[in-house]
Amino acid sequence: MEKWNLSAYYPVILVGIVILVLAGGCITNTTSSQTASIPTAIPASIAMNPPLSTITMTPAQPASPDVPTPGFTQDPGSLCNPDSRVPVPVDTSVPVRDPMPGIRYSLNESDSGKTIVIGKGDVFETNLVWAPGLGFHWVVPVSGCGLELLNDGYYDTGTDFWNTSGHYRARYRAVSPGTSIINGKFILIHEEEGDLGFNLTVIVK
Repeated sequence: MEKWNLSAYYPVILVGIVILVLAGGCITNTTSSQTASIPTAIPASIAMNPPLSTITMTPAQPASPDVPTPGFTQDPGSLCNPDSRVPVPVDTSVPVRDPMPGIRYSLNESDSGKTIVIGKGDVFETNLVWAPGLGFHWVVPVSGCGLELLNDGYYDTGTDFWNTSGHYRARYRAVSPGTSIINGKFILIHEEEGDLGFNLTVIVK
């Protein structure tokens, strides 16, 4: 029998070994990748966030009935002067020395201390004495609700410069229900109060 020459098969054996080594590595990698791709089970005890489509907004709760809500205690259309102040004229189209149609009441010093009752839209006037030759003038503040000053001013009839030829006239209009107090004082330029005064309570129905 012929003896095998092993040296002639060495290259073949080496190639076979290399193939076996490579094949073993591929199998190992494939197993590892398959193991890594298997999803891990999530315990049921771990809460998951719900999808946005399932989230329901909780409506805002109404305010407690014990909490007062702000509101008006006076008709928003009313005109109120909580503090006594001299009002500003709003309509000077009719001069104070000229007659004005539609006057409900025309009052003077003899009516001081009275109370009048008028309706919304009514106009009344006060005609108070004024002496052009003296340094006195009228200051007539108004407090309360319901009146506006249309116009006021002085005029002189030219009959008696020192005594009764002058007049201070003021015209008021009722704009909303309420009660107003007119409290006029005839004073000097130096703010010294004179003997004359005029007080009137006006109720607007």
